[in-house]
Amino acid sequence: MSEENSSVLNTAPSLPGSIENQLKAAFPDLAPANHPEWMEILSRASVVELPARRVLMTEGSSCNTFFLMFDGRVRVYQIAEDGREVTLYRTYPGQVCLMTVNSLIHNRPFRANAETETSITGLVLSAEDFHEAMRVFEPFRKLVLVSLMDSACDMSDMFYDTAFQALDVRLACLLGRLFERSGSDTLKITHQELAQELGTSREVISRLLKKMERQQHISLSRGQISVGQNKQLLDQA
Repeated sequence: MSEENSSVLNTAPSLPGSIENQLKAAFPDLAPANHPEWMEILSRASVVELPARRVLMTEGSSCNTFFLMFDGRVRVYQIAEDGREVTLYRTYPGQVCLMTVNSLIHNRPFRANAETETSITGLVLSAEDFHEAMRVFEPFRKLVLVSLMDSACDMSDMFYDTAFQALDVRLACLLGRLFERSGSDTLKITHQELAQELGTSREVISRLLKKMERQQHISLSRGQISVGQNKQLLDQA
């Protein structure tokens, strides 16, 4: 075999430029580096684009892939016996899904439901390549471990709020965060969606929102909520 052919065979595969840039933007520490084994794993990954409101996983289903999300938002939730949906957490670009890691590491079914809230784009690794990446690439292993710790802390905070804060206070805090995140005085959100966030019924949320409207903290209209004249409660939240 000639030296030229030998050199070609020893060269690690490369990603298309656009995919490499998206990976670098969402996961800077995972950007292609001088690591042939990691590059080989990336070369086997599939680029996926999915629309909003697409069900990704259901409770009890088999989990055999790992997703590195470049853009979009995924909601992970459970369904109570009475049919209520309770949001556990969301996954954003640069993060990994706690339930996915749990399923892959323990080889067990997915323990919740997952659905896209927006269109999403990312790279999908097979279960085999997930385990290989955990074994050979330290930045990937660190990303997974740090994400697990962050998710555990966030869920601990959520459980604390549920156990020790009154529902009206939790609702005010949630609205305050949503207004701040949106950068707008108007939220496009339904009473049902707020109920799913807080693990209660739409009727209860509607009653609390009406009370907040009477106190002029907010203004309600179909499918949206606006900041009212007396916004002190939301600012404090």
